[in-house]
Amino acid sequence: MTALRPRLLVLAALLAGASLAQAAKTETTNALGLASGLNLLIFENFSAPSSDVEGRVAVGGNMTVSGYSINTRGGGGALYAGAGLTVGGNLSAGSGSYWGDTLVGGNLNSKGGASFLGGTVQVGGNVNANKQWLGASELSYWGQAVNIASYQTGLQRAAAGSTLDLGFDFAAAQSRLSGLSRQLDALANSGTASQRYDSFELNANGSKLAVFDLQAADVNHNLALLNLDADSTVVINVHGSSVSFGGHGLTNFASGRVLFNLVDATQVSFSGGMTASFLAPLASFSTGWGHIDGQVVARSWSGSVQVNDAPFAGVLSAVPEPESSAMLAAGLGVVGFVAARRRRRGD
Repeated sequence: MTALRPRLLVLAALLAGASLAQAAKTETTNALGLASGLNLLIFENFSAPSSDVEGRVAVGGNMTVSGYSINTRGGGGALYAGAGLTVGGNLSAGSGSYWGDTLVGGNLNSKGGASFLGGTVQVGGNVNANKQWLGASELSYWGQAVNIASYQTGLQRAAAGSTLDLGFDFAAAQSRLSGLSRQLDALANSGTASQRYDSFELNANGSKLAVFDLQAADVNHNLALLNLDADSTVVINVHGSSVSFGGHGLTNFASGRVLFNLVDATQVSFSGGMTASFLAPLASFSTGWGHIDGQVVARSWSGSVQVNDAPFAGVLSAVPEPESSAMLAAGLGVVGFVAARRRRRGD
């Protein structure tokens, strides 16, 4: 019975994989140039003791997790088809469930009986199973496999001379999204911001694209969006190298329509609940408790905040097309000078 049980688990995973492909959500590319299913994009290292990300995750550096789940809502199947987890460096995976395909550029170290469900696992380096069952229907590796349980099935050595293609260019994505962050910061304010007691009121004045400039200290208050159009997109440019989001109140933050652009941030701390997406390509995110309903782009990530599937669906119609980027870059010096003069709240 001991040898039979893992085979039954593999069969159950394969049957689940056959049905989840039909239930997987359809992806589109949004105004950030990201697949809607890419819930969390981290360019360097990622660590979390527990929690989950409902959509897909891409990590450019090393990833260390335990008690984690990725690309599923409720554990009944993959939320999005294809790659659920892409790691450019090494993956150290404790217990948890990782749905869809998993691609690891470096080594895979599975310590706590991690379950890779509904897809294949491809590892560009070595696999260390620590003599525990690897819950994967198919696992290919380009290096060596060590400490494999005697009853393990589904492992195969990759073809000699071939290399693993992650299918994701982290350096190009970071460069492009850093440029987009600067472009968004260069947009003129279309709304007004004012402090009322312990809240900041952001008045969109009915704009389709409502742009606000705030300082880092401002966002650690209650935030209220006012006079939004029915389908307004809200861009909140936040300035300061260190930004803290505490457990404050939010009013009229519609799912998929609000983007915090943290163009200067190198350190971000977050606890609480937020219905918004974050574009912070230079920032290290340190998270405590709570949830983010939106897409997150950051340099690195640590902590247990849950990230829920709520793709950014805004329209950034005022952002120049890629062919205009060179001309925009030439004018950024002038724009920066003007922007510095208008970054008083409400100016």
